[in-house]
Amino acid sequence: MIQSLHALEGKTVEIVYQGFVYKGSLMGVGEAEIYLQTLSRRVVLMMSDITAIRALTLAKKG
Repeated sequence: MIQSLHALEGKTVEIVYQGFVYKGSLMGVGEAEIYLQTLSRRVVLMMSDITAIRALTLAKKG
């Protein structure tokens, strides 16, 4: 699973963590945590409490 998460580094993702949805850029993946840059701050999320991770595609305006 960690290998597939590394493929998402630098991409925009949506993470469901303890019932809350976080959206941002996946900055890095550790052995037990994920580093996410949201619009307002950086957060560290423990993998044991993550229930879903999805890559997001942003629609272009125009």
